[in-house]
Amino acid sequence: MVPALFGVPDPTLGAVLAIAWLFVLAGTVYRYVRGNQSREQFYLVLSTGACWLAYSLLQVSGGVTGTAEVGLVALAVGILLGGFGAGALWWRSRPA
Repeated sequence: MVPALFGVPDPTLGAVLAIAWLFVLAGTVYRYVRGNQSREQFYLVLSTGACWLAYSLLQVSGGVTGTAEVGLVALAVGILLGGFGAGALWWRSRPA
């Protein structure tokens, strides 16, 4: 990992990215529920956003220790697996 990018520590950057990806995921769920986004696009953004959110949480886990670190890593792995699942659904929803 890079210790600092433009003087910003890795865990801080990860937290900012995690919050940004949470907004992206919330926005895509909102658009999908309102009918403004196709199912295929929904699965694609959900898959991509979940993978990046998991990566961001792994960056944050570098700044904490103990149970919090284990919890963040476990959460990141769960979100990553969910992203892979959404990617599989996207793959299946594509037109032939």
